[in-house]
Amino acid sequence: MTNKISRVSKDQWLAKGLEALEAGGIEAVKVERIAKVLGISRSGFYWHFKNRQELFDHLLNYWTREYTGIVTDNPDLMKLGPKKRLLASMEMIRDKHLGKFDLAMTLWAKTDSKIRKIVNAVVKMRLDYLRATFAELGFKGDELEMRARLFVCYHAWEDTVFPDLTDQQHSKLQKLRYQYLIQN
Repeated sequence: MTNKISRVSKDQWLAKGLEALEAGGIEAVKVERIAKVLGISRSGFYWHFKNRQELFDHLLNYWTREYTGIVTDNPDLMKLGPKKRLLASMEMIRDKHLGKFDLAMTLWAKTDSKIRKIVNAVVKMRLDYLRATFAELGFKGDELEMRARLFVCYHAWEDTVFPDLTDQQHSKLQKLRYQYLIQN
């Protein structure tokens, strides 16, 4: 009996590419390695990408869309009032582990100015989204900026810096952090 492997989607390649980036940096993002992890031949790669550089370009777009745009461009979140939007954003970031690849992207950005520009643009997207939300809550100036930056830093690095926290601890701290961030 032969197992027929179904075609692997572009997003599956990109998801495994991010995992390789996280595990070993940009040098670990190799077509053969990713194909092996996916259980397919390397020829499937060329269905979606011309070359490894195109994979890198799409990897950046995928990370931007799936780990930032999913929050900042989310029409369902934008329908919520600012307090509910902030809490829903916190929950989404935590539940979907949206900060998971931020360290890998930051390290990659240190090696390439093109990547640094994209990573900086993603951070700006996050900050702009949060600035708008905190402004709706009535914060201005340094108070607004501190809250937006604190939110971005904490949520981008929580899993990296505090990997040993239980779900219960995360939940408790999230509630406290939320109350802290919205109080005047």
